[in-house]
Amino acid sequence: MTTETPPAIPQLAAERFARAFADFVGALRDAAKEAALNPALSNSASLLVWQTRDLPRLERENEEVQNAMALYLIGESRTIASVAAQRRHLARELDGADLNFAGPDRGKLLDQLETAVVMAAYHVCSAAKIP
Repeated sequence: MTTETPPAIPQLAAERFARAFADFVGALRDAAKEAALNPALSNSASLLVWQTRDLPRLERENEEVQNAMALYLIGESRTIASVAAQRRHLARELDGADLNFAGPDRGKLLDQLETAVVMAAYHVCSAAKIP
């Protein structure tokens, strides 16, 4: 039985993916904190969904991404490829989630950060030859 060596994933691609995901989650966390302090936004149903469901899930996923990056740095690249394959569907997973929960300007930034995650995940998958 032979084990096939996985295709090389450039470190820059792996780092961009891990950083993009961390930046997205950090921006979501900051937006949720600010919205909670704003009387005009604090009672919205979309903020409640972010606080109780979406943000906690994404924080767990960020831990998974960062752990995968740590493994990558010690030579194990299968995990980052696997995690990137899952996260490249982030926009689809969040379809219907209101990124404007903290206002339209913040929503635009969150949308850009979400796109950056998807693009970075795609680049990792492309390097790993994941269709």
